[in-house]
Amino acid sequence: MIREAKPSDYESMDSVFRASAKKLCTASYDKEVIEAWAGKSWPERFVKGAKEGNNQYVLLKDDVVVCFGSINLEKKLLVSLFVSPEFVGQGLGQIMIEFLLDMAKSKGVEVLHLDSSLNAVNFYSRNGFKEKARCKYKTQNGVLMESVQMECSL
Repeated sequence: MIREAKPSDYESMDSVFRASAKKLCTASYDKEVIEAWAGKSWPERFVKGAKEGNNQYVLLKDDVVVCFGSINLEKKLLVSLFVSPEFVGQGLGQIMIEFLLDMAKSKGVEVLHLDSSLNAVNFYSRNGFKEKARCKYKTQNGVLMESVQMECSL
């Protein structure tokens, strides 16, 4: 079940983000980059995101947050999508991306942009995103990391 995230979900979302980054990004980023990006708990990132206009959603399994996605319709930007490592490969990320793409399309977004982590490029490519450029992305907590700018025509 996907529903809009509540402030009471932010700690769980932060845990999913940190576990996912630490487990799934190790082939693409140095340990130091991952630690700087996801090493410390910071659920306030979702408070900040909400203030910036991000619509945040959680996917629950047995009432536990196992995946979340964030989209900013005004900026036409897919902000984030993370799946808890123990649930990777079960199609939950696919369910969330389809939900977010359908939402963007229903709100009149014609082209959706994102900055993908290196390890997620194939996932987004399978879902219609095309690589536009490689760059350094500055995360919410100020870490610079390699990323791939992508876009998807809806």
